[in-house]
Amino acid sequence: MGCTSGCFKCFLNILNTLFALFGLLIIGIATLSLQQAPTVYITYLYVIGGIVFVASIIGCCGVCQESVCMTTTYGFILLALLVVQLLGLLGKNFDEDYIKQFAVEDVDAKWNLEVIKPGAMDKIQRTYECCGRNGPDDYVIIQRTNLPLSCYPDGNTNVPYHTTGCVSAAAEEFLRFFNYAHTSKWGSFGITALLCFCSFYLARRFRKERQTYSYHY
Repeated sequence: MGCTSGCFKCFLNILNTLFALFGLLIIGIATLSLQQAPTVYITYLYVIGGIVFVASIIGCCGVCQESVCMTTTYGFILLALLVVQLLGLLGKNFDEDYIKQFAVEDVDAKWNLEVIKPGAMDKIQRTYECCGRNGPDDYVIIQRTNLPLSCYPDGNTNVPYHTTGCVSAAAEEFLRFFNYAHTSKWGSFGITALLCFCSFYLARRFRKERQTYSYHY
């Protein structure tokens, strides 16, 4: 095998390692944010992260064995992944108003349930360190004489309760999560594009070398 192909093999395997780490990073972000982002987007991150990780394994195997079929298949997987990632990066998911809408809908659903079933807001209030839909006064409006323990830090009534409403707190957390995930995915997109180019280049070199070997022998 030529020096150029050898260098590309080494370079591609290094990129594959980074690619696998990006996949695990995306899965990790999704796992840590299970209660802080829309379910549909969490699912999207799991799918992308899983494909990224598995594709890197296929790529390593194809490159190490100099398999034209596996390396080409790997290239097409990357190409498809590039399209999916680009749609996710440029799509509607990252419009701030759209993201905040998820937060409002999630909090509204729990608050409407809280009105008829006390305690429904506890999980949200502990997660986002907030109180009420728009603030603690919401409990006065629905004629609650005492604030729930989840409105207090660690449930300790001897310290001041949270004054931020859950709609505001959840929206801020959603935006923080999306911005972090968005940045990570741009890094993954860049590595995917480079891997895609290298994989098709190597597949072409492997094919030529096999044809040369068959011609001489």
